[in-house]
Amino acid sequence: MTSTAQPHFATRLNSFALGGGLAHPRERPSTLDLVATAGTVEGLTALEVNYPEHFVDTTPSELGGAIEEAGLTNTGIQVRWPAPHFADGGFTHPAKSVREDAVRTATEAVDVAREMGCDHVVLWPAHDGYEYPFQMDYRSAWQQAVEGYRAVADHCPDVTVSIEFKPAEPRARTLLAGTGSVLALVAEAGRDNLAVTLDLAHLFMARENPAQSVALCLAQGRLRGLQLNDGWGAADDGLVTGSVDLVQTLETFFYLLRDGYTGTFYFDTDPIREDPVRECATNIARTKQLLQIAGSLVEGGRLPDPDALSGGAVWWEALVRS
Repeated sequence: MTSTAQPHFATRLNSFALGGGLAHPRERPSTLDLVATAGTVEGLTALEVNYPEHFVDTTPSELGGAIEEAGLTNTGIQVRWPAPHFADGGFTHPAKSVREDAVRTATEAVDVAREMGCDHVVLWPAHDGYEYPFQMDYRSAWQQAVEGYRAVADHCPDVTVSIEFKPAEPRARTLLAGTGSVLALVAEAGRDNLAVTLDLAHLFMARENPAQSVALCLAQGRLRGLQLNDGWGAADDGLVTGSVDLVQTLETFFYLLRDGYTGTFYFDTDPIREDPVRECATNIARTKQLLQIAGSLVEGGRLPDPDALSGGAVWWEALVRS
């Protein structure tokens, strides 16, 4: 089914800290300055901020007020476990005390989300991985991860906690390296407020098809977050949506609309050499256009089609005439 509700378009606050088109900025603006800049982007309706990073120089109340003043909505808190404390793992760190710190950091983010009036916290387990064979006890690490996510979910059942997987970076390999592994963990944890956030560039890195992952997560009622970007597949390039993998992005939007995704469209891109305000506006404009095309394909009722050439003619015509 398609949704008639206007979705939120959100972005990462750090996109506006990359130098305004300079590859290597000398100074980083304050968090509140970044929010003010975000408020100038045409079509942007929301922000998602990082914990604890964006609360070092401001308070939840001040940040929430600045977001509102910029005409935006806070749709989520994204947890970043800072190195070096968590460099060897968060929920799977060899030391129990550090694992407890990881849970504490995540539950603090849940409390901040409630204080700021949002009900979604995204956990990216950046450091829960390994580099060498025989370095990680996979079975023990899996159980530690399950226990960690359970603890965070149990802290506040009315806040959704979603897991954003990435197959590598900064670790050589990660414990949760694909959509299937995240869904398996969510199922084993057995908490209704545990969900999945899918990042397109991470899916391309894992050699997954984003549309297939979206369809699977929506079928299980577990897709809460979506992070839009693009890349060449070898790394997390953070390019503008649809700039490399246009057809796969269109197919992803098809399933998001057909199967009833109601979450935020969040842009996780890295405008290192591009003007960040212009880059964000480009993300929004392209996404709106692709959503319109995808919607027409859903309403047309001719896709998917087991005849690849017949189906291909349908989506090709929809793209080129637009």
